[in-house]
Amino acid sequence: MINTKPYVTYLSRPLETQQVDSVISKCYVNEAGQVSFGVINYVPGWFIALHHHHTWELILIDSSSAGPGYTFFGGQWWRAEPGSAVFIPKGFSHAWSSGNDKGFKMLWIYGGSHKEADRLYDVDPQTFRPITQEEEKAALAWTGENIE
Repeated sequence: MINTKPYVTYLSRPLETQQVDSVISKCYVNEAGQVSFGVINYVPGWFIALHHHHTWELILIDSSSAGPGYTFFGGQWWRAEPGSAVFIPKGFSHAWSSGNDKGFKMLWIYGGSHKEADRLYDVDPQTFRPITQEEEKAALAWTGENIE
């Protein structure tokens, strides 16, 4: 059922909470056919392997994050500084990693419910690895002009 009226949600009361190792993901808005929103606190060295979604995704790197987030697409790692946003089109393969020494807080928004967006892995998650320290140093900051 689609909500047809506005409502307020409180970050102290998530609709869903998932824990993987020491990382906790919380979902606060989950509207079928419309939008979902949540937060993941990445700890140093944690990552999500190369994957894609059935919907678009908008990622905001919380400005209070200790470090940047790193996203992998187009064959390389990109640095997303605190306070930045990353738009991922529907079906576009990407991965996420925190740095080796600093974590970050990711606010995610999908163009549909969490279930509709889904996460479809493009590689075996057991064989994909987080960003290395050398790759962190080489990761480009997004300018919009440095990709074709």
